[in-house]
Amino acid sequence: MIASVVVITKNQKDLFKKSLPIILNQKLKGSYEIIVVDSGSTDGAVEYIKSLPVKLVQIRLEKFNYAFAFNKGASQAKGEYLIRLSGDCIPLRSDFIRELIGSFKDNKVGGAYGKYTISGKKGYGYPSYWPASRFPKELVRYSTKRKMFTGIVEIGKARTEIFNFAGGCCAIRKSIWVKRPFNEKLSEGEDAEYAWFLHTAGYDIVYNPKAVVLHEHKLKFGYELYKWFKPHNLRFWYEILKYWFLRIFGIDLYRDVRQEVYT
Repeated sequence: MIASVVVITKNQKDLFKKSLPIILNQKLKGSYEIIVVDSGSTDGAVEYIKSLPVKLVQIRLEKFNYAFAFNKGASQAKGEYLIRLSGDCIPLRSDFIRELIGSFKDNKVGGAYGKYTISGKKGYGYPSYWPASRFPKELVRYSTKRKMFTGIVEIGKARTEIFNFAGGCCAIRKSIWVKRPFNEKLSEGEDAEYAWFLHTAGYDIVYNPKAVVLHEHKLKFGYELYKWFKPHNLRFWYEILKYWFLRIFGIDLYRDVRQEVYT
């Protein structure tokens, strides 16, 4: 099986009625599966999911964070590539999967992500923590130079590009995930941390605007400050600093998954 699409959701039945028919009818050479991870829907979403040829994985709400939910679904996946979709992301093309995983023909590519687009509806848009610059018009390949302290010593654009990823619409190799799943210690920001991990392990990440999904949030006063200064940001940097601290003493947590040996 070439791909497994893991969709993370709660109470998104109306959105699923738009997205799942598109995901179920993709143009792709090779088979794929859809795994929906639900954390306690009460809006009829579970019943709707059960009526379709998809696999349902249910988790308790108190156990939920995005990393845990994705890892739970991925643990049951059979595909060579794992696609992660948020329940509020609606693919807009019938070749969405093909475009998202196409870059994996190159063994140095460890991850890929697609484009978030917005409808232009009043009050909705790109929040600052999803900068529009992360979703340019052209395909981009992000590659970092081999060095110690990746993610810490860079500044400006170089730092931004190390963390560029989009957890609502991304793909990774299952062979990498098996050795290093998403970090369940992070309540949020686990997608950016995984991008850092891939670069640290010697992999590139490809952004493909043809793998496009409708994904927008209602902009609320004060919410962006809340997102930026939540405690999860402290945990995010702790995980990165911990890795490099151990490297100083010759301990490499990612030795088994490394694409290239860093000097």
